[in-house]
Amino acid sequence: MSADPSNGARTIAGFWRRVGAFLVDCVLLGTIGTVAGFFLTDEFVRLGAWGRLLGFSVAIAYFGTLNSRLTGGQTLGKRLLKIKVVAKDGTPLSVPTSFLRFLPLGAPWFLNHAQLPESALFSFSGYVLSIMIFGLGLSVVYLFVFNRPSRQSLDDLLVGSYVVAADATGPVVSAAPRRLHLVVCVLLLVAAGVIPYFTKDLAAGEPFASLILVQRTVASVPWVVSAQVNKGKGFRAATGKGKSTTTYMGIIADCRDPDIKNAARAKELAKLALSADSSAGSLDVIRVTLVYGYDIGIASSWKSQINAHSPVEWLAE
Repeated sequence: MSADPSNGARTIAGFWRRVGAFLVDCVLLGTIGTVAGFFLTDEFVRLGAWGRLLGFSVAIAYFGTLNSRLTGGQTLGKRLLKIKVVAKDGTPLSVPTSFLRFLPLGAPWFLNHAQLPESALFSFSGYVLSIMIFGLGLSVVYLFVFNRPSRQSLDDLLVGSYVVAADATGPVVSAAPRRLHLVVCVLLLVAAGVIPYFTKDLAAGEPFASLILVQRTVASVPWVVSAQVNKGKGFRAATGKGKSTTTYMGIIADCRDPDIKNAARAKELAKLALSADSSAGSLDVIRVTLVYGYDIGIASSWKSQINAHSPVEWLAE
């Protein structure tokens, strides 16, 4: 390929081609995960938070292997959209380099929404996780959108790779990312590292302290894997002199077994919430949602049963 920069610019794969290829790959991985989940639902549920590690392993094996020299730097999505991953000299990446390239993209993807223990969120680990999820994740998206000359995001900058047209040959000629883009990424990483400091202080005050107490109480029940708790106001159509808003507490409990239609279980959790939070008794509704399912990052499946009553109704024998 000529050393003419304009030729290099035309060789770099465009934004929509890369997005399209990534979506095709995600659909393929999602299909694999869904089919596996159809036969292994109970096994995936038992994995709990480790399920996303399984999904990460499948994804890094897929992208790490197919983006390497073993297949000419093309996943199935890239092959369909006629683009490929190469090094600066135009040759495909080695397998270890290709696996390393996936980490800045895969880490935020699979850590986000993972069922992490509370101890990890309110300790030094929380700062590291925030940087990896929000700092890396936002930096990857920012560079992918705004670093137009080379379209290199953190994954490409980490290993010096480029995504180019499938028929491109020879060294890649492209301008380096502007310094402003790198400064923005540094600021995003720093900001993400500071977030846990403020959330830790917020968690010590109301209403978060009482919500955390309810969450801990519900999560301690043997048949509950994890729990989420929130409070809020909902709107409803006013009838006569009735209220137009309703106050509620929402409890979502991930169950270890599929017995989610068990009303006694929902009542048990509602009573625990009322005992843990004295203010819950003044709410209009306490909604308990029992959930059974899994999330492995590349696929998820959930069944749920909602039970909603007033505090008085929950406490009635």
